Amino acid sequence: MMYGDFAYIYDKLMYDLDYEKIYEFIMATLDKNNLEPSNVLEMAVGTGNLTKKIIKHFKVDGFDLSTDMLSVCQNKINSRNLRLFQQNMVDFKAPSSYDAIFCVGDSLNYILDKRDVYSALKSSFNYLNDGGIFICDFNTMYKFKSIPSVTVDEVDDIFYVWENIFDEDSHINTYGVNFFVEYEEDKYERFYEEHRERAYTYQEISEMLEEIGFKNIEFFDDYEEKKIDERTSRYTIVARR
Repeated sequence: MMYGDFAYIYDKLMYDLDYEKIYEFIMATLDKNNLEPSNVLEMAVGTGNLTKKIIKHFKVDGFDLSTDMLSVCQNKINSRNLRLFQQNMVDFKAPSSYDAIFCVGDSLNYILDKRDVYSALKSSFNYLNDGGIFICDFNTMYKFKSIPSVTVDEVDDIFYVWENIFDEDSHINTYGVNFFVEYEEDKYERFYEEHRERAYTYQEISEMLEEIGFKNIEFFDDYEEKKIDERTSRYTIVARR
């Protein structure tokens, strides 16, 4: 899945994803685990909204599949402490090992085959130092089922119609979005994006992490220090090597 034109309007549309909350959770978790990494790895950096926060504390290696996303991220963050490279989450190669690896913003849901999710988690484990920590998240089935079938909204100069379809059998959620972007007064350019995410259960995720060798695995409710329940919309996972 490549973002294409979507990369350049991504930040305007993701106003409901609280990167400050994610950042604060990450920093508190590292502190609680007595970790002071000099460099970290961020998987699926996107346009760098988390990256620009954590780079204040660490050297960051980051990757994404989308060259458009990487371009936006690079332009947003001009720092010698940032190294970006194009990689697929499923079988990525990193230039070193790390005390902390992050994968946020439901990036892992975009992997539609469970075997590929396992591979991505395994790669993360392989690039962690002993005692290192992996923090990631997954959108839940509850969230996909709760999204309205059609959403119409306008943000700044962007009008969009968002259609949502969740398949109960495959657990795959399809977002189809028609964007109308104003490029001159009362003149709009239309383009269409389709994205697919798969929901994985708590049991599926736990079993994969345990089989890979992660220890002291914790599940939290959407980057808050509270237990998950049947109404959790985003699993936040902290796992250690």
